[in-house]
Amino acid sequence: MRRLFARLFLAALLPLATLALPARAQDPNGFSFTSGGVITLDVAEIEVSSDYVAPMKEPNVEHLLPITPSDAVRLWASSRLKAGGSAGRARIVIHDAAVVEEELKRTGGVKGWFTKDQSERYTGRLAVEVLIDKPSGFTGSASAAVARSTSVREDVSLADRDKTMLTLVRELTGDLDAQLSQAIKTALFQVVIL
Repeated sequence: MRRLFARLFLAALLPLATLALPARAQDPNGFSFTSGGVITLDVAEIEVSSDYVAPMKEPNVEHLLPITPSDAVRLWASSRLKAGGSAGRARIVIHDAAVVEEELKRTGGVKGWFTKDQSERYTGRLAVEVLIDKPSGFTGSASAAVARSTSVREDVSLADRDKTMLTLVRELTGDLDAQLSQAIKTALFQVVIL
């Protein structure tokens, strides 16, 4: 009986323990941008918007991924950027967040029966711009665009395909992090709080 109560008690506490964790620690896909530190901007608010509209049909497949490039950019923004001012706004605009699938040529004939070819190539693209608008009249922007590709074998399992896609989006967003962080510090140094 005591074991049953102990298990029920632990089961009741588990959701509360999860709520206490920071949002970054709860990401089930392992996305984290904390190693680069936080960039504090002299603005009162930061918002993320997207000009990119996923076509939701082939050859685009971003809507089928465990985490979309757009979601990864939103996670990046919440992890890396912080509003530390009393006025003004920073807008993070996602201009491109596509992942496109391309069928690759496979070995034909008898040889094809014994060959495991790379069957699909996935190319991901991210283009993001940070726009600053302050009441003092200061406006500025910083942007970055990155692309990466990967391929999978024809016998890949669904779980391994998902892992490959997560790796693609993670590396794509990591590239964006490196480029966009540097662009912010260079082009928007007037609003970066050290």
